[in-house]
Amino acid sequence: MISEDIALDKLIADIDEQIEVVGAIAGDSAILVEQFRILQECRDALVNQNLNIQRLSELIDEEDLPDFTTILEANQDVKND
Repeated sequence: MISEDIALDKLIADIDEQIEVVGAIAGDSAILVEQFRILQECRDALVNQNLNIQRLSELIDEEDLPDFTTILEANQDVKND
């Protein structure tokens, strides 16, 4: 999970740099203004997705999950017969 956080942080930092550069040079260029908007939306979506993943992982308690390996093994035994 830590390496995923580092990769996500790096991606967001890269997008932030692109936003900064495009924002500085966009001026009246419709294409660059649109690129700026898209980059900002991507950044916001990544941040929101990460927050939702963190909330869901807090809600899921591994001890409450059933043991699916037993179910899978039983299904494989039935298929092999």
